[in-house]
Amino acid sequence: MLELNNYDFEFEELFEDAPMFIEVRLADINNPLASQKDKKDAARILSGEYQELACAHYVLENYNEAKFYLKEAAPFAYLTGFDSELKGHNNEWTIQGELNVALLFGDETIINKLREHADDFTISSVTKKAILLYDHLLIKIGTGKSLSTNEIESALTEAKSTKDKDVQQCIVPLVEAIKGLCIGDNLLWQSSIDKVIAWHTDEFKYGDFKEDGNAVMSLNALSMAKLGKDMHGWQCQTDSLYLPLYLIND
Repeated sequence: MLELNNYDFEFEELFEDAPMFIEVRLADINNPLASQKDKKDAARILSGEYQELACAHYVLENYNEAKFYLKEAAPFAYLTGFDSELKGHNNEWTIQGELNVALLFGDETIINKLREHADDFTISSVTKKAILLYDHLLIKIGTGKSLSTNEIESALTEAKSTKDKDVQQCIVPLVEAIKGLCIGDNLLWQSSIDKVIAWHTDEFKYGDFKEDGNAVMSLNALSMAKLGKDMHGWQCQTDSLYLPLYLIND
């Protein structure tokens, strides 16, 4: 078992109950007579259940199973994050979970659907504009759309001027990683991923992620690593249990 921190997965209960939860919610999704609320709840629960199973298997070092369940989560991450009828409540932080899972593990159909939302996706609430600007950059670069220098610099200026620790330590380097990808600066990209992982590690051990089982992986950093590999053939050199690079290997 990976020694990430003291987060306690209830493995036995999770693995025993998950098949029943999944069966019931898949029936709701596929039932043409189910209410819109039932379908919306089902998409959200399926996305969360599959992601929790993936993270639990990752902690247990069952790496193939972890990747399998993240792929299973991807269609429902898209639905609950972006579908016009089934999307749930998300702020600029929480949408990143659904977005990264869909980008990293979704098939071409999901990526194409995400691409349609690149310029106009909305969320339920926004507390920090800088984070929302990063979300827009991520969905664009993640679906193969081009980014202008002005978009990146505007997001970077906004992030650097935001008086918030998490924005400074996480969002600024994520935007800088995207800038590195767009200008072909390997050092900027790599150093930015290192900074994101340093922040994530600190939050997981001492901060807001201590009780969040899904935080055993930094999917934002993993998306940056995958983009570097896909766009430039770069191999991320960050060595961290919170960055399972094997997940982006074919």
